[in-house]
Amino acid sequence: MTQPSTYLVIPGLLKTEELIAIERLLQSAHFASGASTATDAAKSVKNNLQMPMEGSTEKQQLDAIIFHALNQSPLLQAALTPVRVLPPIISKYEPGMHYGYHVDSPLMANPQTGAIRADVAMTLFLSDPDSYTGGELSLITPSNEQKYKLAKGDAIIYPCTQVHAVLLVTSGVRLAAVTWMQCAVRDPMKREILFQIKSAQTLVERKDSQSPENLILLQAYSNLMRMWAEI
Repeated sequence: MTQPSTYLVIPGLLKTEELIAIERLLQSAHFASGASTATDAAKSVKNNLQMPMEGSTEKQQLDAIIFHALNQSPLLQAALTPVRVLPPIISKYEPGMHYGYHVDSPLMANPQTGAIRADVAMTLFLSDPDSYTGGELSLITPSNEQKYKLAKGDAIIYPCTQVHAVLLVTSGVRLAAVTWMQCAVRDPMKREILFQIKSAQTLVERKDSQSPENLILLQAYSNLMRMWAEI
């Protein structure tokens, strides 16, 4: 269980049977302009389609599949300790569509969750990368640009503080689910420390769950979480 440091890539977040179910649901899904959910300056650079957030049986079933996958990922739970997760936006990019460079809103609201502090965002890829051209997720760091176009069912989680974009799709169709999370621990450096301790503790526990080393690491993790968590 090693990774974090800014970005968290989760290969195979969605299992084969979940991808099959999602593909079936998307075949009958209705999509409309995605501009309605953009805020501030993002409105002028968002050019895509998305499923309506409410009133659709397909959307409810998609939400349930994705939430289940998030809850069942030990890596995601250990690295982020999410306490509130917004229902995902199911987005669709056809040729000529893109989402220009922008920063996500710091606070977001939904009737199901209420207001959340958006600490991290997740893009969950729902199309085979060979089925479309362009459409990379572009993340701007202080030193360079990083582009991601992951396999179907893979996810990347990144800080909401970063400027990012979905680059122009030139052929095919790009489908993805995007959501935002509020973490129990706000500070990403503290989350990193907790993740490192938890990773070490998990390795020690596999060898001997009753060893003094495991109990000390578990105690340190628990006490730091108690000090730093905001719930």
